[in-house]
Amino acid sequence: MAIKIYIDQGHNPKNPNAGAEGNGLREQDIVFRVGTELAALLRANPDFEVRLSRPTSETQIGSSNSESLRLRVNDANAWAPIIS
Repeated sequence: MAIKIYIDQGHNPKNPNAGAEGNGLREQDIVFRVGTELAALLRANPDFEVRLSRPTSETQIGSSNSESLRLRVNDANAWAPIIS
């Protein structure tokens, strides 16, 4: 049985909850890329099953900070990753 890992890259591509911006960098872009690359590394190993909260860079989750967080938590819990 594969170990389930839910990766929440956090932040939306636009507000609400878009993250910080500075020096030409956007937090939401960086965390999306890091999460996607981590998922690719984990998926290369059959011992892991991976799910991303934001499967595309344009995926918008919720229309407020609290809704965004609630939807991410609900999605992770519904998928039932193994927590130890």
